Amino acid sequence: MPFLVMRVVHRIAARAWRAPALVLLAAAVLGWLLIAAFEKPGAEIRDPPHYLWYFFVSGTTTGYGDLYPETAGGRIGGAVVIVAGLTAGLMLFAELTLWMAKGRTMKANGRARLHHRRHIVIIGYERDGLRAIIGQLRADSEYAKTPVATVFWQEQLPGDNPDPELYDVVLFDDTAYERARLEDARTVLVAGRNDDETVRVMLGVNAYLRRHGGAPVHLLAGVHDGGRRAEITEALDLIGGGIEPVDLDDPAVVAVAIRNPGIASIYHNLASTLDTDSTLFRVDVPEGAGEWPRLELAIFLLRRGSTLLAVGDSHRPNARFRLAAEPGDTVRGGQSLAVVAPDRPEIPWHELSEGTVVGAVQAIQAIQAIQD
Repeated sequence: MPFLVMRVVHRIAARAWRAPALVLLAAAVLGWLLIAAFEKPGAEIRDPPHYLWYFFVSGTTTGYGDLYPETAGGRIGGAVVIVAGLTAGLMLFAELTLWMAKGRTMKANGRARLHHRRHIVIIGYERDGLRAIIGQLRADSEYAKTPVATVFWQEQLPGDNPDPELYDVVLFDDTAYERARLEDARTVLVAGRNDDETVRVMLGVNAYLRRHGGAPVHLLAGVHDGGRRAEITEALDLIGGGIEPVDLDDPAVVAVAIRNPGIASIYHNLASTLDTDSTLFRVDVPEGAGEWPRLELAIFLLRRGSTLLAVGDSHRPNARFRLAAEPGDTVRGGQSLAVVAPDRPEIPWHELSEGTVVGAVQAIQAIQAIQD
């Protein structure tokens, strides 16, 4: 019997808050028994709801005085309540304060369990890049309040989270994916320190998601070395379908890939195509060469095996290029072209006569009219 009692005491003491909570409960019961036994029948303090109110204000030493025992036995019950509140109540409040402080500390150093849903998880921590990606995401109203969490290796973040207002942190260990709630995420981006690490980590992420099921998660694999796109894509395909590679060099591209599942594959496939059978060239339109509708110039280049991708506003090295064409958009001498072609195109500007271009446009219009 003493052994059983000791085991019960040990289990209660193992949680520091349990002992004061039990003392308060015992005081509440004892106080109620004494007050119910000695106070006059019909006394308001004997009514259970009123007694609970009395226990609360007396146990916290507030003492409004609206309820109080009048008999000696009732006052003994009241004294039990007050003494328990001054001792066990303060201990319980102190434990609650420590528990809250411990929770904040664990969240700051990445050891807490998150409670997000439909959030974004970035595995791999590089502060400047992470802040830039979040800045791009917040510009989109749909993602203005989407929670972001990053899983970091021990050496990547030796201290507490420096940006708690922007993202949460999760220290990588055996329970990291569970604490980051990967299965409930909207998007998971793996940003390893190199491409080989990204592939290895993505293998673990895919295995975790397979085990835990749930809604499909948009998976992005960050790529550092553009020259290995084909190799990395092949490795990701072996891990599982639907994993999109995305270049980590440009935070804006990463943010676009997060917001638009499938876009990263288009970027990646375009870059891979340029790496293999075509090249992106910059071609300056000579000053005074003339002016043509952008559509007509694009058709002229297509007939010669080149694709007009964008138009720059000048010959400057840092000229701004526009991908989208506006109605009535023209190209003139002094601007630059971004052209995709197998070899550097030699454009015969003198052949860009009105008849040649107009004839091509009329042919396109005739085809469209037949389709309509």
